[in-house]
Amino acid sequence: MMHVKNSKRINKRTRFGVLAVTMCICMLLSSFGLSGCRLVNDITNGLKPAQKPVPEAELARLIATSIIYEDSVDDCYAKIPQIQLEDLSYSEFYAYCDILRSCSLKHGNAVSFKILDESEKSKYFSQIDSGGDVNYQSIDVYGDMDVVELSYDVDKDPSASPVRFTIAKNGDSYSVAGKYISDSMLAYYYINHYFEMIDDKNVTGLESLIRLAYDSDIYLNSVINAKADYITDYYRLKVKTDIEDYELKLFAPTHISYEIPEVFSEDGDSINSKNVNLRLLKNDSYTLEDDIPAIVDEIRFCKNQNNLLRMGSTYTASELYRLLGTPIVESRDPGLVILSYKGLTLRLVTDDPVSEKWTSGRLSSVVLRNDETYSLGKNLYIGMNVSELLLIYPMLDEFGYTGSFENGDGEFILSFTFDDYGNVTRIRLGEKID
Repeated sequence: MMHVKNSKRINKRTRFGVLAVTMCICMLLSSFGLSGCRLVNDITNGLKPAQKPVPEAELARLIATSIIYEDSVDDCYAKIPQIQLEDLSYSEFYAYCDILRSCSLKHGNAVSFKILDESEKSKYFSQIDSGGDVNYQSIDVYGDMDVVELSYDVDKDPSASPVRFTIAKNGDSYSVAGKYISDSMLAYYYINHYFEMIDDKNVTGLESLIRLAYDSDIYLNSVINAKADYITDYYRLKVKTDIEDYELKLFAPTHISYEIPEVFSEDGDSINSKNVNLRLLKNDSYTLEDDIPAIVDEIRFCKNQNNLLRMGSTYTASELYRLLGTPIVESRDPGLVILSYKGLTLRLVTDDPVSEKWTSGRLSSVVLRNDETYSLGKNLYIGMNVSELLLIYPMLDEFGYTGSFENGDGEFILSFTFDDYGNVTRIRLGEKID
């Protein structure tokens, strides 16, 4: 799980500081189709005459109509009294409705709406708050709200997420949930910028976006660059779905979720879906959760940089003695031989009966410790620094410095132990021990 954390505000001077790149507001607006006339409309909002507040049902109707019919947005926005807009600008209102409209089109022809009852609303808010992390910001921070859902004459895609928006409540008063919408748009721009950097193969831009997530000394510039490059390559090689076909499953200021429908499995034998989530944390930062596997290719055991042993293969006692010498300690358990050398332990599964002598065994695990004579592959060795390791496997830290591979003779798990300075003190490669 990759966590990308960026402050929503930098010295409280700009709400778009989260992007961690220099972005002109005009570029953002043009990217989402906001025209100059709508900006003029924002400026003239303060000139709207005083209007009597409309009841909740009428407010819901005006917002629903703006979502269903693009050419009705201007008129509907103008009919919402200023006191019920919560300072929401026309451009933000238009962009928000435009996003929900694109989601609505999957279902078909929207003809009405309904205000969810308390049970339905509670279930929806629980979905937004799902995940179980105590650091996630709760939707409750936006106060009391009702939830409105669009309805369709014939739903063409019932499996798609329902199209919903909120209305703020303050006693008997109702208003557009302005802050809820504004913050939803910020989160939306953020996660879509992440996807755009990947789709454009903009490794430098992606590196800037994810950098603040990795503030430990182990994350050298080269490591951050390796991560960005790895993410870009993963999407290029494994993701079949075009960026415009990513499905927005949840759209809220504290939680945005996209489903990518077609992603190749690690072995390439199947196609599955994957979800990418953006969460708002209680410290007012975002965390981006995109599970990207730490792919490990087959690794062999080496001595003095020479490939010697293949995991899962069978070796005779004489072969191992010739290659490695006589072990310091040789022990036997039923069906198991353990050979211990200075800085090295081998475990072999054998069918030989328990006796002082054994003839052959299947190599099931290798453990390296405190000796640089031995390595796994030609680049995993005792004493290497965690930063060096992340240059080889950029996402391994997201999985507790554990990875695995299959070679036809079994699945083998690779794991590391470090000292207080981040240097490798132990490496194990072997079958899972129950």
